[in-house]
Amino acid sequence: MDLAICVRNLPANEMADVGRFAEDNGFAEVFVPDGAHGGAMDGEGRLLGRDAFTGFAAMFTATSTVRGTLGVAAAPMHHRLVLPIMASTLYEMSAGRFSLGLGVSHPEQTARFDVTFPDQQIEYMRERIRDLKARSADGMAYGGGWDTLVAALGPRMVQLGAEEADGLILNWLTPEYAAVSVRRVRESASDGSSPRVALYLRFMKADAARHDAESADAMANYRRHFVVQGVTTHEDIVARTTLPRHDLGAARGRLEEYRAAGLDTACISTPRFDSDDRRALQQLTR
Repeated sequence: MDLAICVRNLPANEMADVGRFAEDNGFAEVFVPDGAHGGAMDGEGRLLGRDAFTGFAAMFTATSTVRGTLGVAAAPMHHRLVLPIMASTLYEMSAGRFSLGLGVSHPEQTARFDVTFPDQQIEYMRERIRDLKARSADGMAYGGGWDTLVAALGPRMVQLGAEEADGLILNWLTPEYAAVSVRRVRESASDGSSPRVALYLRFMKADAARHDAESADAMANYRRHFVVQGVTTHEDIVARTTLPRHDLGAARGRLEEYRAAGLDTACISTPRFDSDDRRALQQLTR
């Protein structure tokens, strides 16, 4: 199982630092969500969030081996002819180190942008994945070849990703349900294919992990996702789907449980990436 770092909402020059840190400390990849805060505002009504594509450009310029995955682009908010151009540009400049993650988003998020949420999410995503894979395969004048990964919560989207995409990006899973998802991917994958399975794992201080759990639980799709797993309180969500920052031994043990579940990539999420986060990441992997 490869280890990756997930960060969000960092200035582009700091993304270069993240990439160098990853290369120096045994992390194979860096994942960055698209748009960071999804159209959120601060207390004065100013728009939050930084462009992930620009951050990757800075990171690739400053590094030579670490991979980068946009995890994930909200498909309803990206024109189908613009997204592959951005992916090909980064794949070209990084000499093949970029992958594109794609998700259907959430009704709560698309509403902030006044964008219509798809009625038939599975078929919508199937068409978008096929279009992007065709563009990457031979539909670009330059920079083709990047992988397309799909963000999945429920079993139908997991199956779709296994059948159609180059990989999947999962989120907020207990080790037991991570193993269930991995099995479903392996059973549903097309003959001869082996889609990559990545999972976001929060490795944060308690207040930050609790805030993320509350934010996710406020969205209907995630709420159903938690109920299926039997994690119905914010305390349970943090305790059973994250790496405990206060107990490195327990965090390493939990990471081994995810390794045993069959994951290909564990994306360790430390969004601030300050000195405490960097020190914790180094200690986790010693």
